[in-house]
Amino acid sequence: MKAIIFDFDGVIHDTFEMIFNIRKKLYPNITREEYLSYFNGNIFDTGIKPNKQETIKFKELEYEAFKKLKLEKNIRKEIEKLSKKYQMFIISSNSINNLNMYFENNNFTHIFKEILAVEAHKSKVEKFKMLFNKYHLNPEDCIFITDTLGDILEANKIGIKSIACTFGFHNEQTLKRGNPFKIVSHFEEIREIIKEL
Repeated sequence: MKAIIFDFDGVIHDTFEMIFNIRKKLYPNITREEYLSYFNGNIFDTGIKPNKQETIKFKELEYEAFKKLKLEKNIRKEIEKLSKKYQMFIISSNSINNLNMYFENNNFTHIFKEILAVEAHKSKVEKFKMLFNKYHLNPEDCIFITDTLGDILEANKIGIKSIACTFGFHNEQTLKRGNPFKIVSHFEEIREIIKEL
């Protein structure tokens, strides 16, 4: 084990309610179940094609909401402990502006070696490949921490083991469909599992 790759939304910070409420403002008829189903695969392959105006409005509202987010102390502590032994990365479908602002606001910019957001590529498979090439890593050198079925399936395509978190977007039943390496219900469990690898 050389590297830990984290998803952001639902893992480092559970943003589901916040983002769902923003979606509701733009699409009042959307249900919680429908929105969660978008994460059963790659979020950008859902067939939903928002127009330019909707996309701009969503990004504006999300950016404003991100300004208020505070990193939980226990998560900060656990990530710091892991960073002493492993290279740390983030692969996310969120924007680099939101993520950079989050870590700057929480004085936590020193932990992650690189953040690959939506601007790098819409496919997490491709973003995994980018990390492998740049940092001379293989799938077996890494573990991916995520909270959605779609992410697990993308990690499976490239041969990376996933630790799935039930404290994010998807519940245990949905996560099991991707056959992750382990499922955890508390962030603190992640370090114990990684120790055993």
